Order: sequence, then structure tokens, then C-alpha cells
Amino acid sequence: MPISLPDVPPALLEEVCHPPAPARGDPVVVAVSGGADSVALLHLLAALAPGRGWGLTVATLDHGLRGAAGAADRSFVEDLARELGLPCRADRRDARPLRGESPEEAARRVRLGFLLEIARETGARFVALGHTMDDQAETLLDRLGRGTGTRGLAGMRRYAPPLWRPLLGVRRAALRGLLAQAGLPHREDETNADPAIRRNRVREELLPVLERTLGPGSVPALARAARFAADDEDLLEALAAEREREILLVREEGISVLDRRALGALPPALARRILRRCLEGDPAGSIRPAATHLEALLRLARAEGPGTRLDLPGGWTARREAGRILLERAR
Repeated sequence: MPISLPDVPPALLEEVCHPPAPARGDPVVVAVSGGADSVALLHLLAALAPGRGWGLTVATLDHGLRGAAGAADRSFVEDLARELGLPCRADRRDARPLRGESPEEAARRVRLGFLLEIARETGARFVALGHTMDDQAETLLDRLGRGTGTRGLAGMRRYAPPLWRPLLGVRRAALRGLLAQAGLPHREDETNADPAIRRNRVREELLPVLERTLGPGSVPALARAARFAADDEDLLEALAAEREREILLVREEGISVLDRRALGALPPALARRILRRCLEGDPAGSIRPAATHLEALLRLARAEGPGTRLDLPGGWTARREAGRILLERAR
């Protein structure tokens, strides 16, 4: 049975409907794994949809990593969609890791591709994901441990078209409590308890220590810090886009030519962003450069240290030539 709106705390409904949210009549793809968070999300959206005219499509994917358990999760979600009277798109796709990619990263990549396919086919501008405030805190701690910059500290966005995270301001325990109160079942993914997975250690070991040491308000505080960092990141990105027009001399597929002296004179925060934008947005084969690559590029532009050439991932190279920096991808 679906959740009844009068049984849902008003603060939770307000969080789900907080802008940006789908407009009346919008199609929405709802990603459901079978776990508590995504099942609660589906029930909440299904309860809200009639009054808001949303057309929901349930999407679930078996990554082929968990054998019979993954197949059972998929069947559970298909049955749940049927009970709620919603169309369901279910599939099984093997998530084979690429070189340097973990099985978890491969699963995320394949799942995202699947969800974006359904969004295109249904015309949905919103793909609803069940990430919670706890997920945001875990993301922030994980990225801090990797030495991330402001972009990483911004965490997950509530709306990064078409990905929509309406539960990002909700604690995981509140969702489990809602399901328990309504007697609604969900599935448990056994890999969430595997200590070999870094994210699980953050969730099960690091975050509880943080809450015991700093108090229960530490998770909301981390989520708030992510929002502040996101605001800063948006401003810096806008400034970088503005300055990029002055510094980027040539932009063609597979090659970017930048004014070396102007780039080197910029504050590092802007210079790194311009370099990253050049590498990430090229249709010839974009890459997501690591912080170490951006630092090395900046040293090259400022002629700090020996060498005039730098090899980058994805077949890209950077060369310093007189007053220019050439970013070029092997053809």
C-alpha cells in the first residue's frame, strides 16, 4: 500500500517539494535499488504525484555484481512499481570496470548511463535519486580524505540536471522510521557492510566516531558546509568562464591553446578551473584531471621547474611554447 500523505511529517514533505522540483505535469524518472532510501523516495513521490500531476517512471538496474541477490532486488522493485500502478523500466547490465576503475565506480557509471537513457526516452528533466543528508556527509568526509578542493567539498547537488536529490536534507533514520511506521518492506544490500569498500568504512566507522566526539549535529553541519562550498564553487566557476574568454586563444576538437603568461598571472583557483574546463569539455575525448595534474599544469604554465612537456591521462599532452600552453590529444 502507498504511503498516505497525512502520515508523513510536514517537514519531510516540504523538503521533498523544495525548489528546484518538477513542475506540474513533468515526467520524472525515479531510480530505485530496493534499499530503504530509494524505496522511501518512491513512496513519497507516488503519494505526491497525483496532486502535482507528475508522471513517474520507476527505473531499476541489476549491475550483475551480486548474482541472485541483485536479481531479487530487481524483482522486488518491479513488484513494488506494479503495486503502485507505475510503469517500470528494469534491466540487467554487466558493470565491467575500466582500467583504474573500482567495481563500485563501474556500477555507478553504468547505472547513470541507464538512467540518462530513460530520461531521454521519456522526456524527463528530473531523475530522482535517494541520496540523503547522511550520504552527503559521507561524501564530504571521503573527499576530504582524498585532499579535494572546493569543487569536491561542494558534495552532491540537489539538482544537477537531470539528477534531482530531493532527500538531501533528510536524515537516513527518518526515512527508515517512515517505512517502519507504515509497515513497508525494503531490501538490504549486503555489500553495504563490506569493510573492504572505502565508503562503507566512512559510514560505519568514521561517521559514528565524529558524531560521538562532536555531537549529533555534526552531520547537518557537514551538509551545511557542502552547501556553502557549492555557493563558492558556483561563483568561482562563473569567474573562470569569464576569464577563459581572454585566455583561451584557440579551441578546436582535440586542441586548446592558452595565453601562458595571462594564465600564470591568475589566482590559482581560477587558473586551475580554466585548465580543467579545457580538458573536461573537449569532444575529442574529455578527461577529469586529478588535482595533481592541474597543479603540474599550473607549474608548467608558470615555468616552475625543468621541462616543457607534460603527459596527461587519456592521451593528452601539455606543451609550453614561448607565450603559449598547448593542450593536445593524440589523434
